[in-house]
Amino acid sequence: MSQPDATRPRLSRRALLRTSAAMPAWKFFIATFGCKVNQYESQSLREAWQKLGGVECDAPGEADVLCVNSCAITAKGERDARNAVFRLRREAPAARLILTGCAARLFADFRPRPGAVWAEPDLLVPQEDKSRLLRGPWPEESIPAFPAAPAFPPFQINAFRRARPVLKVQDGCAHRCTYCIVPLTRGKPRSRAPQEVLDEARRLLRAGYAELMLSGVNLRQYGRDVPGYGDFWDLLRFLDENLAPEFAGRARLRISSLEPSQLGGRGLETLTACRLLCPHLHISLQHASLAVLKRMGRGHYTAAMLEEAVAALTAHWPRIGLGADILVGFPGETDEDLRLLLELIERLPLSYAHVFPYSRRPGTAADAFAGHLPQAVKLKRAALTREAVARRHQRFLRDQLDLPGMLVAADASKHVPPEAEREAPEIGDGPGVWCKGVNEFYAPCLFRAPAAGAAGQPDALTGLLAARPVRVTEKGLLVELKKNEA
Repeated sequence: MSQPDATRPRLSRRALLRTSAAMPAWKFFIATFGCKVNQYESQSLREAWQKLGGVECDAPGEADVLCVNSCAITAKGERDARNAVFRLRREAPAARLILTGCAARLFADFRPRPGAVWAEPDLLVPQEDKSRLLRGPWPEESIPAFPAAPAFPPFQINAFRRARPVLKVQDGCAHRCTYCIVPLTRGKPRSRAPQEVLDEARRLLRAGYAELMLSGVNLRQYGRDVPGYGDFWDLLRFLDENLAPEFAGRARLRISSLEPSQLGGRGLETLTACRLLCPHLHISLQHASLAVLKRMGRGHYTAAMLEEAVAALTAHWPRIGLGADILVGFPGETDEDLRLLLELIERLPLSYAHVFPYSRRPGTAADAFAGHLPQAVKLKRAALTREAVARRHQRFLRDQLDLPGMLVAADASKHVPPEAEREAPEIGDGPGVWCKGVNEFYAPCLFRAPAAGAAGQPDALTGLLAARPVRVTEKGLLVELKKNEA
């Protein structure tokens, strides 16, 4: 391992736990990559380590313990994890460096080019063992282990660094899409007990959070490991029935990702019956071409299923936010396949999409497929797809200008660059601070909130803020808070 010389000895578990006046509390830094489930798990580690006497710091160079919570969904994600290890080792050579998450298992098999500058973590904790870190950053010592899989990992949270907490309800996946490495890194599906989900949701809502995102690795597989839990729709109804009497009109739920195959009779009935649910869906679509979907191992649904479901939902939700995950440049994808995708984007009321060029992943079935496309072709097709999505996004924002009002959940990161003044200097009277948030349709919103105190900080932006749309900007939707609602 090539790395700078340490300027101070690395601290042992005993040293980190020492609480004498001569030694301050130990400091830690967590770098999180990837999905919302990872964000949730990092928050759980943060809270657990704080209870053990750890103090989080913003600068890696100040930390005694560094943790990289990694992602491996793409080759770039895996590379980002390796780069983070190198960067953090350079910034804090004496700190204890831990690599966990989905890229940790892959890191052990990676071999750098001869002569490449290289750094390694002090400890590799694969995803299936990540929950052991809840007992502290020393799992190789005699720390009682939590139950092994298939039990649901015992992560839990009481707060969140962002304004809209993620609430993890499911982990793992057994579907094995031909392009995806997640089943190898996250393991088999595991479901969280409905009562535990309800208790955490109620705890977060009572703490003042106005929006929760129900998240999992594959929500379609919720309950398959414990049939008594029901499926995801049973969980959603259970949450709504128990939370709506207290929080309807004051808070809301959002779903992280669904598949078109889930939007059948029961799914549509549940979506339209829930009182706390946002009129917004994010769909793991991937493609419109059935031939491509079948090669991806996703032949259990079609694009037509999604179109039919959206048509049915708009009878209940006249306006809907619709996002999607799209994968282009898959082996064997033709110009005709791309045309089908672009035409679907034009037909759907799509509000945004996460577009990825196919990333070759060793260990997946698609890696051995014939017909891999040149990188330049994949990037060009991704660019064309993003352009089509951008046009739909602008149409989606313009269509909201005729709404009489909307409810905005403010971001925890409240400040917006001063150039926002040029967008609408007439918005708001008196001193104010420009802020960001999202409305119920998941449209990005820019608004001005009254400032309070000498520091010019905004008033507490809690709850759902009533607003009216003003105009579309490059950053999203400019809105004005209604009087007495800031």
